[in-house]
Amino acid sequence: MSIFSKLVKPYRRGEKHFERGRAAESRGDFGKAREYFLEGAAAFDEHFEAEPVTGAGVRPSHLVMAGVCYVRIGRDEDGLRVLRECLSRKEIPDAFLNAGYAAAQLGRADEAAELWSGYPSWAGQRVVERALKEQVRLIRSGGTDLGAACEAVARAVQEQDRTNARDRNFREAGRRTSEFRQGY
Repeated sequence: MSIFSKLVKPYRRGEKHFERGRAAESRGDFGKAREYFLEGAAAFDEHFEAEPVTGAGVRPSHLVMAGVCYVRIGRDEDGLRVLRECLSRKEIPDAFLNAGYAAAQLGRADEAAELWSGYPSWAGQRVVERALKEQVRLIRSGGTDLGAACEAVARAVQEQDRTNARDRNFREAGRRTSEFRQGY
């Protein structure tokens, strides 16, 4: 760590590590992604120490980034807490997705189904949306174990990342796709 890195605000370091973690995930480099998410979680911990999660100084985008970092490193209770706080302020698709994942990891099927069913269709993430609807249906019918549900959702996120990257490449080449998808 350089002397100048201490001048960088913790939430900026958290943002940087979150973005790097998501990029590594998209590439399929999960070991590197975990390292970045660990660093991001530590930076957001420092930020939340100075500014409480429920305080007005914490942006919803920081809450969702922190929540994703926490969930990716297995701090599901922390992830669920900050993602719920985010959702109380603003409906961010990744907050629904990851809060539901954390709830499922914690064995809370009804809570996972509730959160996943709230995933907004306006997000334009069709692969993820279909997978979440299917998992909610299975949970509510009692036909799935939560580990399998989490695995199905993780696969859908990977597939959505590939779809988003392909669509982004088409748009950058000057072509339009039939459906705009917001990146994660």
